[in-house]
Amino acid sequence: MQPGIDDPEVERIARERGLAAGYRAAARRALAFARRYRQEEGVAGGEREKACIEQALAWRAAAHSVEAPKPGLARTRPDDGSAEQKTG
Repeated sequence: MQPGIDDPEVERIARERGLAAGYRAAARRALAFARRYRQEEGVAGGEREKACIEQALAWRAAAHSVEAPKPGLARTRPDDGSAEQKTG
């Protein structure tokens, strides 16, 4: 743990962000390989290209699952005196 950071929640969030960044980097690398395989084979949709794209999609999904939306503060509207108005 870094000096000055003693909140376990902060440490957990930092770890999750680092993990998600790693998944995104792996997905970009897999897509770069897919492009290279397409150039080598001279045709789109080769087996190696498809495998790389599938892997990139899996890593992208993993990054999204790690970065699942967390509950936060609700947005407020400025008080303009119309507090009595209600929506359906």
